[in-house]
Amino acid sequence: MNKLYIIAIALLTGFLSACGQEQEVPQQELVKTVNVETETLQAQSFERYLRLVGTVESLNDVNISAEVSGTVERYYVEKGDRVAEGEQILKIDDSKLVQEKARLEAQTEQAREQYERLQRVFEQDSIGSEIDIINARAAYQQSKSALESIKVDLQNTTVSAPFDAILEDRMLEKGEMASPGMPLVRLIGRDRLTVTAGVPSRFSDVVNVGDQAEVWFDFQSSDTLKLPITYVAESIDPQARTFKIEIELPANSKKYKIDMIANVKLRTLQRDNVIVVGEEYVFQKENAFVVYTLEQNEEGNTVAREKAVRLGPSYENSIVIEDGLSAGQQLITVGSSFLQNDTRVEVVENRSEEIAQSN
Repeated sequence: MNKLYIIAIALLTGFLSACGQEQEVPQQELVKTVNVETETLQAQSFERYLRLVGTVESLNDVNISAEVSGTVERYYVEKGDRVAEGEQILKIDDSKLVQEKARLEAQTEQAREQYERLQRVFEQDSIGSEIDIINARAAYQQSKSALESIKVDLQNTTVSAPFDAILEDRMLEKGEMASPGMPLVRLIGRDRLTVTAGVPSRFSDVVNVGDQAEVWFDFQSSDTLKLPITYVAESIDPQARTFKIEIELPANSKKYKIDMIANVKLRTLQRDNVIVVGEEYVFQKENAFVVYTLEQNEEGNTVAREKAVRLGPSYENSIVIEDGLSAGQQLITVGSSFLQNDTRVEVVENRSEEIAQSN
């Protein structure tokens, strides 16, 4: 009987002890702790860029037009040939002009002799009138001017390169008729190639001659050219609402071709000594934006503190915090999307995936 009593007392004691432990567990489970990562805020530089699409152009890309009438007699060079400044490209038939030159030479000589004879007779013998001398002199000068004009036309029957270039195209072939103003050939100078792009008008006050731009092409795997802007237009395209810029490419490069598409990157903003955070760590609550920083509550526990911030300019995934944060504060990064104000947190390192899964 005594043994049964002792066993009953032991069982009752164990039951009461277990009940006391079960009452303590719920108090511990009420406090949820979120695993987070943090970064120490530091003042840094912030830059914003603008991406554009430009095209390759040549500052010496011209169509040479005929200045006289006549058939194309011959070409001295072929398409794709490089020509030097002053080198002959083609010849227009000048047979009619040669005949006209001979006629005007005879006419001019006759007019000269007539003028000089009348002037000599008038001065020596006072024969004739002053008006006759004036008319004779005018006739001589007109014939002389016409002769000089024909000489210029004869020179223009030979078309020469105005600069070092490549003969890109021939608009007329041998035997075809040319007339003044009709395009004959297209010349492209490769010594001065530029990338031309249109910049939205809202950036007119931040893009200037001399600013550095990054330029790359689809065929470039890693080489990005850093080149200065060489020209900024003073006018806005009324339809596209853009202004033109030019960036001169390295001289004598054979890998760039006219009308090739180029990628252009311009810096439109730079600010120093500002607080910059990732946009994914900024949350909108009602009419305000907030972030979470690492703080200690009154009980000495590590908690997340909600901070209202004023946002500044942004670029890609970074945004400037104008007000609300300062250097030295611990910004909660990974795990911040699970937080509320004064949530208990535990700081871990390099456990982004584990935090996402556990929370």
